[in-house]
Amino acid sequence: MSDTSYAVLTRAKAKFGKRLRERDYKSMMECDNVAEVMAYLKSNTRYIEAFGEANERGIRRGLFENLLKQYMTDELDIMCRYELSVGEDISKYIAHKTEIQEIIRILTLLNSGDKSSFNFSIPPHIAKNSSINLTLLAQAKDYGQFLEAIKKTRYAKLLRKYQPDEKGLLPITEIENKLFIELYMELYAAVSKADDSEKTDLINLLDMVMDFKNFIAILRLKKYYKVKPDILKKYLIPLGSLSESVINEMLTAESSAKVYEIMERTRSGRLIPKLNSPYSGEIPIRAEFYLARKNMYYSDSPATVMISYILLSEIELHNMVCVIEGVRYHIDKEKIENLLIY
Repeated sequence: MSDTSYAVLTRAKAKFGKRLRERDYKSMMECDNVAEVMAYLKSNTRYIEAFGEANERGIRRGLFENLLKQYMTDELDIMCRYELSVGEDISKYIAHKTEIQEIIRILTLLNSGDKSSFNFSIPPHIAKNSSINLTLLAQAKDYGQFLEAIKKTRYAKLLRKYQPDEKGLLPITEIENKLFIELYMELYAAVSKADDSEKTDLINLLDMVMDFKNFIAILRLKKYYKVKPDILKKYLIPLGSLSESVINEMLTAESSAKVYEIMERTRSGRLIPKLNSPYSGEIPIRAEFYLARKNMYYSDSPATVMISYILLSEIELHNMVCVIEGVRYHIDKEKIENLLIY
């Protein structure tokens, strides 16, 4: 193992050791307002570095969450530079994922007819290197102006295929799905560059993540939207370890219970009982957490540990946002607790 690879391994595991614990989440949930949550993070956790000179007095929720997101993406970007086999590609993946999330947020606001609440949440180091014309994007008032802002990006070809319907609405779910499929293919391509000794573990990790995303997509679209199998198949990610026969069996299953039964017969599905998920929709993220945490304890592969740490960091950010939103709207602590994954 090279010195740089060893640095990634030790750096990621050291940061994992400084993760938020149950006591931190419980303390934050006891706070009376968002300012107190920020004060707790500044005084008791490694996130003191996230806030710089920002004062918790009068802190707005949006700014609070953006500071956390910026800190986390900066941290992950620095870590990626140390991993020589896949680090640069993973850094690009993080940047592209951030851009896609911003694109979907803007398109959702355009669909609502009110873009007045828009503010950028792209971290500066990603914005600096983005091919999106951020000035035009901020000024865009319709889909045509939006397309002009992203015309020089990797997303333009796909997005030009769509136009608002007669009500002026865009198919946000379909667009999001297509953008993320391209992103996941990019991630698989990055992982394929890893050393042979690491590649198998990485592919297995990604396959299981994709399997659960497809499982939940089938479950949700069948149960709540009664989508027909041939249409539903278009929303699935063409990646993962589930065979076409298993996918087709789930697509034509007569009930949610039958979909579960089919999934639990697969290699990925056998993990479901271990996840203790109170909501079926949380199974993918809880599976990511379970697998990534296991890798942090037992893997000696720098690339596997780095990607696992990235997954866990995103989940920790998810947890903090849940707490911030819960405290802001005075949601029952038990309900907030059920949303947290740690």
